[in-house]
Amino acid sequence: MQLAIDTLTAAFPEFDVQTQTRPGGGLLLTLMSGDQRILQRAVPFNQCNSTLQLEWLISAIRRDLALEAGMSPVIANLQSQSRVKLPTYA
Repeated sequence: MQLAIDTLTAAFPEFDVQTQTRPGGGLLLTLMSGDQRILQRAVPFNQCNSTLQLEWLISAIRRDLALEAGMSPVIANLQSQSRVKLPTYA
């Protein structure tokens, strides 16, 4: 769990990252700027213990922050879009 907290804290150095343990073993992630809450998200236990899923979570949070700021991220830069190839059928 500490690895997930350290990874999330390192991913968002511009925010004060606060975490609380949830009853199911996951985390409640809160990004703060000063005394203003910017984003709050529940992170399930499985996502906290998977490096790949943590990367996807970070990518999704960055996308959400960019959209709230009025910036549209380039599709090619979204990890979940560029990492997984579409299935092919023979």
